[in-house]
Amino acid sequence: MTTTQELPPAAQQQAAAGAHLLSRRARAVPPATGFGPRPAAPVPGTIGLHGGVPGAAALPLAELSRAFAEELADPAAPALRYSVPLGVPELREWIGAHEGVDPRRVVVTNGALHALALLFDALLDPGDVVAVENPTYPLVLTLLRQRRAEVLPVTTGPQGLDVDALEDALRAGARPKVLYTIPDFHNPTGASQPLAVRHRLVELAERYGFLLLSDNPYRELRFDGGRTPDLDPASGNVLHVNTFSKTLGPGLRLGWITGPEWVVPALQDARRDSDQHTSLVVQRSVLRFLRAPGAYETSLARTRAVLAQRHEALRAAVRRELDGVVELPAVDGGIFSWGRVLDPGTDLERALEVARQNAVDFPLGRYFSPAGPHELTDRFRWGFSDLTPGELDEAVHRVAVALASPLARR
Repeated sequence: MTTTQELPPAAQQQAAAGAHLLSRRARAVPPATGFGPRPAAPVPGTIGLHGGVPGAAALPLAELSRAFAEELADPAAPALRYSVPLGVPELREWIGAHEGVDPRRVVVTNGALHALALLFDALLDPGDVVAVENPTYPLVLTLLRQRRAEVLPVTTGPQGLDVDALEDALRAGARPKVLYTIPDFHNPTGASQPLAVRHRLVELAERYGFLLLSDNPYRELRFDGGRTPDLDPASGNVLHVNTFSKTLGPGLRLGWITGPEWVVPALQDARRDSDQHTSLVVQRSVLRFLRAPGAYETSLARTRAVLAQRHEALRAAVRRELDGVVELPAVDGGIFSWGRVLDPGTDLERALEVARQNAVDFPLGRYFSPAGPHELTDRFRWGFSDLTPGELDEAVHRVAVALASPLARR
């Protein structure tokens, strides 16, 4: 996203002159990059440890290309027509079977972020309390700010959300309307909730009357291929959001919501009043890919193998270049590692400035904090999914040089 400060002077003047025409909400909400300000002109050859993208080597490019070509080869061009707000029935059926719910409880969306925005519009009024993990996915905080919700941070650690801290807050009188959580390979920490924690979350939601919103795009990416059951969809207090962005590619913009049947009409109305429907070309082409015997499972196996190799390459580079300098726990899947600088004399903000001059970039931990920028100042997130082992080696070396610089000291 281009900020006003990055525009040429004439364009800055035009932007300032027209700012009073924006809505109050647009004026009040800052640009949502999710990772804070970045240089207007990155150093050529910069390696970004930002993650979020599976990487071309992990995706079924040939299979998707064939599916799209076959779909568009039909001379009647059914894929180029309008669709319906809830999604193509056949795709809803596939998702329902995949998620273990009735297809009538499925809504197809333009990716997971769109799904979250639709749900927040359907569920939240200004002033409603939403509990979120601390740290959490920063664009969710932007969505909640836009809807003037109150945020209740809940500590998150190696075992995921601290359910004891949540229960203490509930006993003390906290009454969230929604709890937003990322159960598997959490963004940014990479942690996964044990099954016992998931059961307790559902029990607390039913006892205290709040909704559990499970955002689980990394669930399929466990390196060994295993899966822990998501928050129980049989509960009337549980909603799920998921996406093909981390398995088939974010450019598809194809995700979904599953939830109680009472929420579906509100989501359908929201689609009719806004974007109408998800691309029919994408829905039908991806469905064609999914229906090919073994295609999705084979693709997932390749994705997991690529991610496991890159995760190990990152860990090996850290052991070689940054042993005793940073702590970077291993993860069992997903695309992120959550690190900590061990020396309290290191100023990570300054270190990042040096790193950017050294042609490597990554998001600081404080950008993931719902409690404000004063927290998580010794933390950082590294995404390893979109970089080759050689690029990861070089990125870690450049970070090591930056952390050793006198300019990185407090």
